[in-house]
Amino acid sequence: MNLKSIFGYFWKLPLCGIAFFIGMAISGLALPYLGFQAPEIPEGTDANTISLWFLLGSMLLAFVMSFVSRNLRGNWLVRLIILVELIWIFGVVGMVIESFFFMTTGAVASLINALFTTLNFLLPSLFLAAMVTFLFRPAAPFEPTTHILRNYFADRKTLAWGWRFGAALLVYPLTYFAFGLIVQPFIQDFYAAGQFELATPTWGQLIPLQLVRSLLFLIVSLPVIVCWRGSRRGLWLALGFSVFVLTAFMAVITAYWFPWQLRLFHGLELLADALVYAGMLITLFRQVPVEVSAKSYKVLVPALK
Repeated sequence: MNLKSIFGYFWKLPLCGIAFFIGMAISGLALPYLGFQAPEIPEGTDANTISLWFLLGSMLLAFVMSFVSRNLRGNWLVRLIILVELIWIFGVVGMVIESFFFMTTGAVASLINALFTTLNFLLPSLFLAAMVTFLFRPAAPFEPTTHILRNYFADRKTLAWGWRFGAALLVYPLTYFAFGLIVQPFIQDFYAAGQFELATPTWGQLIPLQLVRSLLFLIVSLPVIVCWRGSRRGLWLALGFSVFVLTAFMAVITAYWFPWQLRLFHGLELLADALVYAGMLITLFRQVPVEVSAKSYKVLVPALK
């Protein structure tokens, strides 16, 4: 990244934040016409402060998403779809599903409220993804989607994919529970006392909940891995920090009313979850680049002699 690109972030990120807010405004106007009523905001908060944190959070989302957008091999539509899926599923759908069991706040106090919250962030996710897609383009030409998919799925049989998908489905719940138990002593009192509209779900709720989230996260993470152009390390950092910021967007980054201990330890937990999860997915699904694969080696070496 050169100096020009770095300075470009100073005007591109605010544009992404504005796009996010335009989506929020349109959703806020449209949903009441569909019969929805906006739920109450969390106790002890005010709308103006929440809006400010959403602006800052959306620019942070755009920042991490920019590294994904710039390294995808697909055309603009493919990149747009991938980014929308990442933002909406990781940042909104997954969070709403979890909050339904972990919180009693108005946004998830009922199924209708949870549906409102989910739909309320659909247009902001779309507008933010569209702005990132437009402003942060890959330097190299795009590749046809059929070519990307054919090359990716060519070298492995059905059985090889089967065990990988099975293992990947378990990665997120196991990672989630492992790091959750580590930070539990530092935050459990907030949940036990029901402070800040928090609640403690049972293991009978937690296990299927995290399996559902894991399936959703796997579905939207795979296109990034399949279409990635750069190195494995670059993929791990881009996907890992994107997952972190997306899952922390509502739970930590914009939840300014939570005490610092809760935000700190939850943030560390989500960071560890994201980096380990991204690393395991890449280990399971990232293939050797075509130009250095075994098949290409056999073709290239004689040609170079």
